Amino acid sequence: MTSLAQTGLPGARRARNYALASRLLTGLLIVLLFFLPVLYIIMVSLEQPAHFLSSPLTPSAHPAVANYSNVWNQGNLGAELVNTIIYSVAAAALTTVLSLLIAFPIARRLVAWPNGLYAFLVIGLFLPLSIIPLFIEAQKLGLFDNRAGYILLHVEPGLPLGVVLLTGFIAAVPRELDEAAWSDGCGYLRYLLRVIVPLTWSGLLITFLYSMLGVWNDIIGPVVFLVNPALFPISRGLFNFFGTNQSDWTLLAAGIVIASLPILALFIVTQRYFIRSAMGGAIKM
Repeated sequence: MTSLAQTGLPGARRARNYALASRLLTGLLIVLLFFLPVLYIIMVSLEQPAHFLSSPLTPSAHPAVANYSNVWNQGNLGAELVNTIIYSVAAAALTTVLSLLIAFPIARRLVAWPNGLYAFLVIGLFLPLSIIPLFIEAQKLGLFDNRAGYILLHVEPGLPLGVVLLTGFIAAVPRELDEAAWSDGCGYLRYLLRVIVPLTWSGLLITFLYSMLGVWNDIIGPVVFLVNPALFPISRGLFNFFGTNQSDWTLLAAGIVIASLPILALFIVTQRYFIRSAMGGAIKM
């Protein structure tokens, strides 16, 4: 017995070493691919233009904090940030509500061909967004160059992911709850609000956050669907600012940091719910 245990020790030690090496390599890749670009943008946003042009890879000895106030005033980022928050929150809320209403009958097989609908939505995750048909639709339906239209046009892109994600969460809810609620006379919408929403709230939150991120980072939509500068979100504002200040990279970096901070802070606060989302979304149809 002792000899068998001793022969097994090198194999176990080797497995632990491999696991440690894989973790270190994964952490190094994460740092190189994600954190270093973020830190570099922050460093550039605090540099003087002359220092950046002469030494773009070294931090400045005297950080230029005034870059943030300059780009805030010159780019009118305050009003554009408010527009972005309105668009993102409203579109994400509509996407989340519609995703729940679509996912529940698919998960409970209350509609014909639920597996086919689910597969169709999964395929929709990998299809590119058709801008030209949306542009024609926006013009014909009066959705072009107005707030309500811009919000409605950003609901559809987030639906496939929201429905697929929430279908997994709802499938994990026991069907006995449905039968008990309906036998007590609970209505359809009331059951969704009183039972399904509390049990799938982490999935709803993740659906909301991903939809909000898609609207927040969209640059093609504002260029195609908005003409009035008073309606521009911050992504379109930075696009215009770059067009008129192509040589001022430090101000552009400061604007990127300002545009990224709110959504980055939101994801940091809610990051623990992503693990629950992954576990809930693993439930298969």
